[in-house]
Amino acid sequence: MSYFLFQMKRSLERFVFTEYFTFGKFLNAASIFSQAFIFKNSKVFAHPIKVTLDPTNICMLSCPLCPTGQKRKERPLGKMKFEDFKKLVEEISPYLYEIDLNNWGEPFLNDEVYKMIEFAHSKKIKTSVNTNLNVKFTEKQAERIVKSGLDVLYCSFDGISQKTYEKYRINGKLKTVFENIRLVNKKKKELGSKKPSVTWQFLVMKHNEKELPELQKIKNELEIDTLLVGAVRTDLGKEIFQSDNEKVSQLEKWLPQDSQLSRYDYESRKRKLQREYCYFPWLVAVINWDGSTSPCCAVYQKKDDFGNVFKDGFKKVWNNEKYRQARRIIAKKAPEAGNVCSNCIRTGFID
Repeated sequence: MSYFLFQMKRSLERFVFTEYFTFGKFLNAASIFSQAFIFKNSKVFAHPIKVTLDPTNICMLSCPLCPTGQKRKERPLGKMKFEDFKKLVEEISPYLYEIDLNNWGEPFLNDEVYKMIEFAHSKKIKTSVNTNLNVKFTEKQAERIVKSGLDVLYCSFDGISQKTYEKYRINGKLKTVFENIRLVNKKKKELGSKKPSVTWQFLVMKHNEKELPELQKIKNELEIDTLLVGAVRTDLGKEIFQSDNEKVSQLEKWLPQDSQLSRYDYESRKRKLQREYCYFPWLVAVINWDGSTSPCCAVYQKKDDFGNVFKDGFKKVWNNEKYRQARRIIAKKAPEAGNVCSNCIRTGFID
């Protein structure tokens, strides 16, 4: 019962007791949840409650487990245009609670990301950005972030010394990260704003697990609102194609020595959390910088996309044959040729 009450409280806070609530959004959410959890229909008669929109898939870092950092070529590089973003958001804003402005690149390398946040906020949509914070902010940029209405600024850095930090965040400058956080917090105070909430995401790996006892101290010094300590994943562009055993073998350089800090059981060489289902094709849409649409944030190769919302419009893509096939595959747990979602039936749904 306590878990049920926790989930009920969480859902009420997310969908009812929020500044982004409207009756239209709530009715859409109720409809799409019933179709995802109960009916599991392939053709849906509602819209996603959240979208991930990638402002750019360009990044200055070379993180070893990221296909962008690996300089892979399966997806062309570019930046989303504000006018394309605006047109899309105008189409789906009556239904959306949330937009994540990130995926395969560094969002702040797109100078129009500030306008994107401002426009989404004007449409009563919660916004977040996940950044490596290696674009050095000016006073004006930091002020604009605060004034934009951005709800959450997720800052990804996995070390509290430059030596540790750059082992994974190759080419990154920890000094720039710290300066940017201080500048954003300075502007929040000057403008009397609680937004954005600054959240630090720290992935635990073999080379940084010794720094865990110091994280709270750094959090307090930088006046960070929330610290999230997570376990390292596998190659982000390949994880839906690999078995757990293959993932563990590939990750041996990075997995922490303390198995309690890992998402994998070292004896069985399997993930500790084994998901039995995936609701992504019902609840969330992932849209790349050029409008190409992926069934989830783990699909890197362009050949596996489901369509293009800038060319065809969101509603047409959302219920096209690829999407309907994906929902059918997941509901029946029966792979079908030609659809990338079949891989998760074979290798297990990602957690």
